[in-house]
Amino acid sequence: MTSAMFDLPVVDQDSAPWWAGTARHELLLQRCDECAVSRWPARAICGRCGSLTWSWYTASGHATVASWVVNRHRFSPTAPAVFTVVLARLSEQQDILIPAQWGGSADGTDLAMGLSVVVSFVDVDRKPDEPPLAL
Repeated sequence: MTSAMFDLPVVDQDSAPWWAGTARHELLLQRCDECAVSRWPARAICGRCGSLTWSWYTASGHATVASWVVNRHRFSPTAPAVFTVVLARLSEQQDILIPAQWGGSADGTDLAMGLSVVVSFVDVDRKPDEPPLAL
């Protein structure tokens, strides 16, 4: 386990299954039961058809790099001085882009648009009364 670099997100009713999936090292997406469109982040209503019914499924975790930013400002005392955040386009659906910390070179010099990537997880320390979490 590792300590989080930033404040951890608040787990709410819509996102709780997603966070539970990350703790199991599964990348979950919601799929509308009416029109079959996937969505992320989790929310109660389908943005395409307005349905209130959905199911969760495990995504492949395969994506391509759509963008990235190299941060050269320490946003918290535990954050590295330089780190890169990528925006990854999931193979399941082209309009789902998920931000993630880049696991390669801290300054992103080994990144390229369209680079194939696969999700990985890092377990994060939590308080004893909180559910497990991975980012």
